[in-house]
Amino acid sequence: MRILYVLPSVQHPTIQRGGLRHYHFLRALARRHSITLLALGSADATPEATSELAALVERCLIFPVDEHPSRDGGVRALRRVGRELRRRKAVRSMRRAFLDLVRRESFDVLLFHGKSVYPVIEGFHGLPTVVDFCDATSMRLREQLRYARRLDAPWRLWRYLATRRLERSLLDQTRHVAFISSRDRAAVLGPGSQATVIPNGIDLDYWTRQRDVDRPNRIVFTGVMSYAPNEDAALQLIERILPTLRASRPDVELFIVGRDPTPAVLEAGRRASGVTVTGWVDDVRPYLEQACVYVAPIRYASGLQNKILEALAMEVPVVTTPIVVEGLRGGRGGAPPVRTAEAADEAAASILTLLEDDGERRRLAADGRRFVEAEFDWSREAGRLEAMCLAAIGEDAAEVYAPA
Repeated sequence: MRILYVLPSVQHPTIQRGGLRHYHFLRALARRHSITLLALGSADATPEATSELAALVERCLIFPVDEHPSRDGGVRALRRVGRELRRRKAVRSMRRAFLDLVRRESFDVLLFHGKSVYPVIEGFHGLPTVVDFCDATSMRLREQLRYARRLDAPWRLWRYLATRRLERSLLDQTRHVAFISSRDRAAVLGPGSQATVIPNGIDLDYWTRQRDVDRPNRIVFTGVMSYAPNEDAALQLIERILPTLRASRPDVELFIVGRDPTPAVLEAGRRASGVTVTGWVDDVRPYLEQACVYVAPIRYASGLQNKILEALAMEVPVVTTPIVVEGLRGGRGGAPPVRTAEAADEAAASILTLLEDDGERRRLAADGRRFVEAEFDWSREAGRLEAMCLAAIGEDAAEVYAPA
C-alpha cells in the first residue's frame, strides 16, 4: 500500500515515554508499505527523532510549531495564545501540503490520527480513509465538567460541545474508525457498536524490573502533571488520601513523579508532610521499583492510561478508579488485576491493606506483569490497523479509482 499518514505530533522515545502509539504503528507498517508522513513538530522534536522517522518512510514532512522563542515576556496566558497561533499557522501549512500531495500523487489510503489537526483533512473524500479515533475526548471533558469550578464551567462546557461536534465530523468522514478501548467506542458510537478496538501495546523489554528494592512505606503516582486529570489526581492524593493514610501509618511517603507539575501541585506538596514532587526525571523506572503501591485516583479520563500499564509491567500493585479500569481491558477483553476504589476513603483503605499484606502485594505484582504480557502487544495491534487499511481499500478502491 501507499499510505498517506497524518499525525498531530512527532512521536519518538527521545521526546516522550507515553503517547508513542503511532511511533510503533509507523515502524510496523513501514516494513511492508510505502508511507508519506505529515506531522506537526514542536521544539522538543529532536534531530534523532526526525532522522529515524525520515529513514523509515518514503517522505517525511514536518511542520514546525515552535520555530522561534516566545517574545511575550514569560506571561503564561500569552505563551499559550502565542503557541496556539503558531500551531494554527502550522496546520494551515500542513493542509496546503496535504492537498498538493493528493492532487499530484497517487495514494491507496489516508491514515489519520489527531483531532487537533482535523482541519488538514476536513471535507476531503478523495481517498479511502482510516481514522484512529483513539480516545473519546468528549467523554473526558463531560466528566471533567462534574468537577469544574463555577467560573470555569462555561468554558469547559464550550470545549465539550466543540469537541463533540468535531468527533461527529470525523465520523462523517469515514466508516473505518478505530478506538483505543471498548469504553471509548461506546461513549462515541453507543454500546452496540462493532467498530475496531486497537489498544496500545507496551515495550516489555524497557518496562522490566531490574531490582527488588521496594520501600514498605512508599507510594507513587506518575504522569505529566500539567495534564488536568493527572493534576486533579495528584491533588486528591496529597490533600485527601494521604492524611488518612498517615493517621494510621505516619511513615508513609508519597512521590509525585512527572514533568510540569502545576503551581497547585507544587504548593500542595510543600504544605504536606512526607510528599516529594519531583518534576521531570530522566527515568521513571527507579521510582516504580522503590514503590510499594502505585496509586492513580483519576476521576475523569478517556483512552488507556499508559502509566498504569507501566506500573503493572514493573510489578507494582495498583490502586485506581473504576473509570481507569474500564479503559484498561486488554485486546482480548481481560480484566486488569488492580484494586479499585472510587472515593478517597476507599482508596486509603485499599492502600493500607496492601501496605500491611506483603503476600497480596506480591500476588498482584506477578499478576500485573502477566496481564500486560498477554494483553498489550504492539505487533498484534499494528496488524489490526493494517487490516483496517486493507479493508478500507477493498471497499472503496473501485469507486475512488474508477476510470473517468
